[in-house]
Amino acid sequence: MLKQFGTMALLACAVTFAVSVQADQLLYVAAMRDHAILAYGVNPKTGVLTLKCKTVLSGQPGVMTTSPDGSLIYAGVDEDGQSSMVTLKRSGDGCLKVLGKAKFNGSACYLSTDNNGKFLLLADYGAGEVTVMRIVDGLCTDEVVDHKKTERTAHCIALDPTGTFAFVPHVTPNKVYQFHFDNKQGTLTPNDPPFVDGPEKGHKYNDPRHYVHHPKLDMAYTSSEFGGGITAWKFDPQTGTLERGTTLSSLSPDASGEMYAADIQMTPNGRFAYVSNRDQTNSRTGEQKQDTLTGFALDPKTGEPSLVGYFPTPNQPRSFCIDRSGRFLYSAGTDTSTLFAYRIDPKRGSLKKFATYETGTLPAWVLCLESPN
Repeated sequence: MLKQFGTMALLACAVTFAVSVQADQLLYVAAMRDHAILAYGVNPKTGVLTLKCKTVLSGQPGVMTTSPDGSLIYAGVDEDGQSSMVTLKRSGDGCLKVLGKAKFNGSACYLSTDNNGKFLLLADYGAGEVTVMRIVDGLCTDEVVDHKKTERTAHCIALDPTGTFAFVPHVTPNKVYQFHFDNKQGTLTPNDPPFVDGPEKGHKYNDPRHYVHHPKLDMAYTSSEFGGGITAWKFDPQTGTLERGTTLSSLSPDASGEMYAADIQMTPNGRFAYVSNRDQTNSRTGEQKQDTLTGFALDPKTGEPSLVGYFPTPNQPRSFCIDRSGRFLYSAGTDTSTLFAYRIDPKRGSLKKFATYETGTLPAWVLCLESPN
């Protein structure tokens, strides 16, 4: 099972074509095998996508994140085994221009920026490490500010809304590591305790993979890779520590075989969360695919999750995103090189597919952003 997207490298060249179209939001897809990032305009009323630009790189793009103001995108690129963090400037129409690159001696599977846009935080799955790189005037530099060894399968690094605490889900040891983050120095200090355990191994679903924080409540959520699931965590804003709460399965009762969850995303208002589920067994045998997105409603007072439903999605949905209005969701299938577009029911959180789009080959990452100023 592919656990990460290689990672990254330099853009020897960037070739861009553009089509004149207006949109309030943009969707970016990192197409690994095509060595390109595709930019789509999002119709604010219908959610329909229109391809605007294709930025061709000299390596395979994978993970992406954005600067706090949304003017820049940071992408991990792999070129013949050399990893780089590439800084791309978003123009007024959302197209991308390469500003620079920074070498990274690792293989990043997740990127985050701090609230001030001064540091890029990276999780390295294979090495079991987290790294902080300095950003100067928007450009990610080669300078490593901090580097911490955790355990193998560090799959994500994300900050709480204040930007003072960092969390790193780990799959195989079934843990979430906890750190204090100094947003002036860019350093990580293990919290007390340094980690919390994920759902018990006796569960059908454990091994935290990705992390999201609730925008209004002192709650966080992780996807459970093994078996597919979601776990709710109570967050203490004073200590920056998590306390494990409810865990629910993200798999349909009819699902069978080898199933794994991947990404977790939340609507901007915090009402709904979604988990992508990958059918590994049937992916290999060629049988009918069982890949799904599973929706959960989050109680507005307690954050307690409850099941909304299961919705078919392209095979191997590793990454998906929700537009900034919370009305549309876009899920990419790495085995099919297609993107499904859904409307989100604002009251129930159910998904209704309304379009399928062909993307570049092996769409490794999907990012929804507002149009740049």
